[in-house]
Amino acid sequence: MAGLFQRLRAPFSSGKIASVVETLKLIIPQQDAPARRLIGFRNGVLDTATGTFSPHHKSHWLRTLCDVDFTPPVEGETLETHAPHFWRWLDRAAGGKPEKRDVILAALFMVLANRYDWQLFLEVTGPGGSGKSILAEIATMLAGEDNATSATIETLESPRERAALIGFSLIRLPDQEKWSGDGAGLKAITGGDAVSVDPKYKDAYSTHIPAVILAVNNNPMRFTDRSGGVSRRRVILHFPEQIAPEERDPQLKNKIARELAVIVRQLMQKFSDPMTARTLLQSQQNSDEALSIKRDADPAFDFCGYLEALPDPDGMYIGNANIIPRQPRLYLYHAYLAYMEAHGYRNTLSLTMFGKGLPAMLKEYGLSYEKRRKNQGIQTNLTLREESNADWLPKCDDPIAK
Repeated sequence: MAGLFQRLRAPFSSGKIASVVETLKLIIPQQDAPARRLIGFRNGVLDTATGTFSPHHKSHWLRTLCDVDFTPPVEGETLETHAPHFWRWLDRAAGGKPEKRDVILAALFMVLANRYDWQLFLEVTGPGGSGKSILAEIATMLAGEDNATSATIETLESPRERAALIGFSLIRLPDQEKWSGDGAGLKAITGGDAVSVDPKYKDAYSTHIPAVILAVNNNPMRFTDRSGGVSRRRVILHFPEQIAPEERDPQLKNKIARELAVIVRQLMQKFSDPMTARTLLQSQQNSDEALSIKRDADPAFDFCGYLEALPDPDGMYIGNANIIPRQPRLYLYHAYLAYMEAHGYRNTLSLTMFGKGLPAMLKEYGLSYEKRRKNQGIQTNLTLREESNADWLPKCDDPIAK
């Protein structure tokens, strides 16, 4: 502003400049938030809701754009042929498995279409250098730079810090350290519940945060919630292959950005029925891959993988910690304690928490849980799988095994 006065050779003071600025605030239109459905390119704007491409207009209020041109479709367009860099990354991340490729594409479509209403969140795990950060970058391109923000899991849990998330359609949780908690805020946001927001110097209020959440971790998050509220929303994508340093392309993000138009078109074409993408993500929730990751992260969940269900409640009894000596082949809680001891875990669940968590954990394995009260205690329809003997059950000559 001072430079303008100088160019006009007009006298000015700090007070006069402040008055001009305050006057401009009154007459200049207030900047609106950019529409969530718009992705800006150098040569125009793509509406992801309709698939139409139009010239830039000030009414779009875009603040950033992809520094590439939007290219028109060509006959016979495919990802493999017309987005080769994206395709190579996708195929490598999926381990060459067509089913895994489809799940990753479904996750990207969820971001593109802003389907927060599916009440799911994405968690990408794997070693460093496995392509996780590239997925986060592609998701950001699909959501639009203006519509994406980075946060931590603690941001989701804190009413004060949630204020920074308002107005965004993609919330990235990049490079989360090993984390453990109940995930109450994450559960509420993805479940479509109103959450409290307490911004500085303003009154607190409640609001919905309509955003897709994408977590990227070397180690999977460990949730202490046993109600099933997190597990039915969580979609785990595991990238197991660590790319050798000499094979990594530092320009891969920019190369994929130039293929963005093809990627968007192919996603919208592949998932013209959006429920197809949702079904793929839901099938991934209880896939062998996802169960394996959750077993590695949660010892109680891993223990449930050693159980099998009988048709009737004629199996093991629940038991309690006061029954001495322990009988892990007869009492379920004793078996859990024996498993924890054999693996060197110290923080065991109380009998109450163990009992409350069993139904939801077993449901993820596709097992139904039944029980009945008898004179000897509460009997269940559960028994131990054969591999328990070799993996962690005490041997028969061990006093606590009887």
